[in-house]
Parts: sequence; structure tokens; C-alpha cells
Amino acid sequence: MKGITTLFLLFFVTGIVAQPPKAQLQLEWFQEGHILQGVSMNKQGDELVFVKRLRSKEAGTATAVPAGTENLVSYGKDTSRLLDPVIAHYDLKSRRLLLLDYGWAPRFSPNSRRVVYAHQEKPLNGARVVAESLKGNGIRIFEFQTKKVIDAVTTTRGFLMDPVFTDSASIIYKTGDAVNGPYAAGISLHRYNLLTKKTELLYGARIRHRLYDLMGDVYGSGSHYAFTVYSPQDSAPGLANEYSHLLMRGQDTLHNFGIRHYSNLDAKFALLPGDQLVYLDDNHLMAEDTSFIVTYQSGNVLSKKPLDMEFSKAWLSPEGRFLFYTNNEQVFILRIADFTKLQLPLAKKEIHSVVWSDDGHKVAVVQDHDTLPHTDKLYLFSVN
Repeated sequence: MKGITTLFLLFFVTGIVAQPPKAQLQLEWFQEGHILQGVSMNKQGDELVFVKRLRSKEAGTATAVPAGTENLVSYGKDTSRLLDPVIAHYDLKSRRLLLLDYGWAPRFSPNSRRVVYAHQEKPLNGARVVAESLKGNGIRIFEFQTKKVIDAVTTTRGFLMDPVFTDSASIIYKTGDAVNGPYAAGISLHRYNLLTKKTELLYGARIRHRLYDLMGDVYGSGSHYAFTVYSPQDSAPGLANEYSHLLMRGQDTLHNFGIRHYSNLDAKFALLPGDQLVYLDDNHLMAEDTSFIVTYQSGNVLSKKPLDMEFSKAWLSPEGRFLFYTNNEQVFILRIADFTKLQLPLAKKEIHSVVWSDDGHKVAVVQDHDTLPHTDKLYLFSVN
């Protein structure tokens, strides 16, 4: 009898563990003729900020502001800013849209009361977004309670890019330069204190083999922030053949992902407490080579799980529990603990970006609209 009970419990527990992930669609949003970029969620996962841009002045009714929108951005009779990036805020509770300002890369403060972004200073006038069109942009903060805009960091020349809050009083942002031709990229990091109004250098610009170290995203909060660096190791004339892929805090290297051809580390790793790191190692020369989920503890390998499915793109959740991936035909969410998966009801269209919430319980997806040409659609799913 005891053996039967044990066997029953074993099957019962196995059945619970083997349940696939569950996802529920919470939002579909689009505006005809618009590109959607730079999506970010607050910690509670009930507010979104993103950038929307009109593709062309000939988009007709696409220039109209959606019904129910509170618009703090006025075009007036001046059409020179019709194609400029607009920061949009969407509240899932009220289902209302608020247009804040012209800018790029919006991010919430920890308490969701503010948004920081790079302000688009000059009208683009339909020009390509290259380094010259971003020069002179400052860092701004929008306060939801007062609906006021604060100029936090300003510049008359050069590039200020990709600001993030690491706590309620501190913003880390990149300074940039024109690299790889006419395009701007981050080459150093600064921190701005909202209380003291002082700026400090966190990581200075460095040139190796005649090329800049390139700055990636900033992760974590407070003094436990970290950032990615791509450091050129050798070069042909004007081009880096290989880069060191590093996760750093200040001058300390938290993890070395190795030397290889440049590969973006965004959404490829999860930085966990206790110096633990989960890494999606899918950088290989041949498509048929095996990808792995690798868990490190203080730089040492704890586990290395092979992924037996084929995928073209994949995004790891920030706490390392889920993997969002596509094989160009279908889209799935995989639970890493037991490799069970769920197919999401998304059209067979190009996926432009995937953004997880900090706790991994929500995921936002931007892809081509399934019926409207030249239009992006934003989806939000809850995941358990």
C-alpha cells in the first residue's frame, strides 16, 4: 500500500511539474502606418511606454490621434515633426493613451511616477535617423502627477542616449559618437543624481585597435547595477573582426562571455542574486550546432542544458525562468525548468522586438500587423 501511495504521489508531482506554461492576451494595440519601438514596462506590469513613429506623410488617416488619447504633443500647422518619434504611455487599467513628448528609449522610474527618455531636439523632417540627427539631444524626465517635463541633462553637441533609472534619484545614460559609418552608438556611461544635480563618469570611452568599446544595456538597480561592453580585440581596416563580450560593474568584470564576432547580449542572460547568471548560449557558427542554457555561479558552470528545438530568435526572461522563441513559422514560450512549451497565437509575421517584465510574468511583442501593410502591432501577454 505504501508503494502504491508513493507511486501515485510521484505521478501526481510529475504531472504538476510537466504542465506547460500558460499565457493570456491582455492587449493588442496599433496605429495605422506607425512603427513601434523602445517598448518598456513598469515593475507592476500594468503600464507601458513606447515610441511610435509615422512611416510617411502620405499615410492619410494614420496621422490622426486615436480616440480617447490625451495629447501633450501638438503638431499645430507645422508639419516638420510629423515623422518624429513620439513617446506614448499606455495604462492597462484605464485603457488610455497619453502622448508625452518627442523622444527615444523611454524607461519608467522604480515607482512608475516618472519616465526618463532622450529628447529628440531637432525635427527629423523625414530624414534617415543617423548620428547627425541625434546630435544635441538631451535627457528629459516626464512627471505623471504634474504632467511637467524636466530637462535633466542637456548638451549642445555630442550624443546623450538610452537613459535608465537605477533608483528613484539616479539616472545612468550613455554618451555616444558616430561609429560604424554614420550611425551613433554608446561609448561611455555617466550617472546623474537628481538631488545633487551632479554627474559622474562610470565608464570612460576607450579605443582599442582604433575602434571604440561599445556600450550595451544597463541592468539591475542601486549599487548593484551592471552593464554590457563589447570590446574590439583585433581589426581589419576600420572593422573589428572579434569582440570581447563582457558584463561589468564599474571597472570590475562580473562575467566574460568570450571573444567572438559581435553578437548582441540583450535578453540573452539573466543576472540573479548571489552572483548567479543564466545564459542563453546560442552563438555558434553553424545553424545546426546545439544551443545551451548555461547556469553560472561566480563564473563557474553549475549546469548546461542543451536545447533540442530549432529557433531563429530567442529572448530569455530577466529572472531566467522562461524563453520566448520563434522558428520563423511559429512562436513559443518555453519553461526552462522542465522544457515544456506553449505556442502563442501570433501571425506568421516578422517579430521586431520582445520585452519581458522584470518578474517574467508579462511579455510584450511587436511585430508586423497581419493585415495592414507598413503597420506594427503591440501585443501584451501575461505568463505563468
